[in-house]
Amino acid sequence: MRIETITKGGKEFAIIPKDKLKKLLKDEEMLSDIHAYDSAKAKLESGEDELIPFEMVERRINGESPLKIWREYRDFTQETLARKSKISRAMIAAIETGHKNGGVSTLKKLSHILKISLDNLA
Repeated sequence: MRIETITKGGKEFAIIPKDKLKKLLKDEEMLSDIHAYDSAKAKLESGEDELIPFEMVERRINGESPLKIWREYRDFTQETLARKSKISRAMIAAIETGHKNGGVSTLKKLSHILKISLDNLA
């Protein structure tokens, strides 16, 4: 393929047929998607990320407490989570029922024990 060039303002530009440009853009988007897939797959394989069941997403959409959802997913009782995090069971129950929000330090401790990011408890 022959590519013509023009110079404007001291910069050189390539002129290519529009159909070739569209194909290049489509190929670039595909390559970007492949890189995103490979990155996500690597994070899953290394344990840096995990897949969660759709049921958890549905529960969150339906308004359930993220703390309760993650606690149950990790198979912890409130008592077990309280003991491991050194947060009272009453506080955990209050956060799960929405009576209390829990401070940042409390939520950090809980997210650490549940092995999730703090954002997952928001």
